[in-house]
Order: sequence, then C-alpha cells, then structure tokens
Amino acid sequence: MSSGSSFMSTVPELTGLNYTIWASKSKSWLQSQGIAYVLNTLRPGEIQIVSSTSPIPAPTRTTGGTTAAAPASTAAAEEAALSDDGSGATSAHFIAAASGSVADWEKDNDKAMGVIKLQVAQAIGAKIKNITTARIMWDTLKNLYGRPGAAEIFQNFKHAMNVEIPCNAHPGAAIDLIKMYLTRINNAGDNTEIPMYLQYMIVINKLPPDIYAYIIAKITQDEVDDFEDETLDNL
Repeated sequence: MSSGSSFMSTVPELTGLNYTIWASKSKSWLQSQGIAYVLNTLRPGEIQIVSSTSPIPAPTRTTGGTTAAAPASTAAAEEAALSDDGSGATSAHFIAAASGSVADWEKDNDKAMGVIKLQVAQAIGAKIKNITTARIMWDTLKNLYGRPGAAEIFQNFKHAMNVEIPCNAHPGAAIDLIKMYLTRINNAGDNTEIPMYLQYMIVINKLPPDIYAYIIAKITQDEVDDFEDETLDNL
C-alpha cells in the first residue's frame, strides 16, 4: 500500500468536532515521516518577535567593584527590547530559528502542509489556504477547533457509556477505552472535570458480576474524599 493511501485510511477528515482524534493521528503520521518538527520550528534564519515582561539583566560587576560592559550581542538585544519611553521596561524580545538547511526545512514544510490540507473538510481548507507554514497552519486549526464544544464532550461521554467490558476476557483494554473518553472530557475545559468517585462508579457499573462484587466490597470501605487521591489505574 502506498504511503498516500495509507495516510488516507489512517487519518480521518477534519470536520471540526473530531479535532482531537484528527490531530493525534495527523501528528503521529508526521512523526512517522520525520517531518513533525516543522510544526514547532521557525524557518532557518527567521526571527520571531514576541512580547515579554522579563526584566533586562542588570550590568555585571567586576571584582574591583566597577561595572562591566555587557557583550555587544546582549547590549543590542537589550536596546531592541527597551520601551519607547526609555524607561527600561521590556516590551518585546526576539526568537531566532536554529541554523540549518533552508531547502530541507522548506521541503519538509511543504510535505507537512500537504498532509494537513489533504484531510480537512473543504470549508476548513478555505480558512487555511493562504497560510504558508505548517506551524501557523497547525496552530490556527488548534485555536479554531482544539477546545471541544458541548457536542464533542457529549459524544465522548456517550462513547464512554457505550463501552462494554467483556465477561470472558481481561477488562483492561475496555477500561482503558473508558478512561480515554473520560480524560478527553476532563481536559475539555475548566468546568468539565468529572470527580474521581464518579469516574469509579461509571467503570464499576460496567464490570462483569464476578468482578463487580469484589470491587464493590473493596472500595465501599473508603470515604468519598479518598477517591480524589486515586486513579482508575488502582481499580
């Protein structure tokens, strides 16, 4: 099977609601091709200006008590970081990309952009068509769709509740699947965290009868507050 067809069958099309799974599989694919680094690196030779509130380092002093001159490169950076009013408060600093082959980076950047654009819905593709780096493209999609909405949270909850733990096999795989969906809900926002005791009850309610009785006898000896220091791995 060609790498293109393998990618198409592995990574789902991004529609918005499925951003979490799309991002995970897309990044895994980029990693397998050795080009995921372009998602978080600048083009070689590029300089990025970012805001900063860090104070400028004070001049160093020599052993004789005199003030030592700052290195030319440090002095230039400090001068560029001074605010317009000359107060010495920093307003911006620069991040320079690591040196490397521009040609190699641009080749890998093009590949990564192709991967990203290949599996997004047409309406989403229109939002990123004029972006020229995979890094900005990836960050744009994350900002647009990375924070799950109510519909995706509900879908994750529904998937978790629909998982069946088999009676004739080890329950670990099914419990891990439930944990995955519950974790997605917990990470969706500030107000979506599920109390640990409730996560326990969701999993325990799905256990086969022979395991259920043992677990119930074990955990009912604990106080509700004790669950906050536990994880589902302790079941």
